[in-house]
Amino acid sequence: VGDAAFQATAPQPTPGTPYLQSGRLFPPAIGGHVGLNKQTLKQMDAILKELGVPVEPIATKRSMDLYDGVRKDALTLLVLQKVVMKKEAEVISKRTKLIKLKGEAAAAEISQVEKKDTEKKQTAKNR
Repeated sequence: VGDAAFQATAPQPTPGTPYLQSGRLFPPAIGGHVGLNKQTLKQMDAILKELGVPVEPIATKRSMDLYDGVRKDALTLLVLQKVVMKKEAEVISKRTKLIKLKGEAAAAEISQVEKKDTEKKQTAKNR
């Protein structure tokens, strides 16, 4: 998800020319086709803070690789949450349209389906 955004800000190593690993501490690029914005970056920082990731870790190759990996995973989580929220809103919209079209009988049927979905989510959550 965020690979392109990270590549845009990461220093590009060239043979024979050293570069500082600390150059990878910069946040990923915002805008463009990736779709990152300041709000998403703030949410990513909040996730990192919640996980106890230091704001500026020691800039070694290994720690920066891990730091980039955690940031990419956090961005992936945020993007997937947005997608799920959109899909859930879509489902709710389609259910209300169905209820309007079919009336009370469909409403009862839909509520039973929703109840089963909720039960499945609870059992999956408890695992």
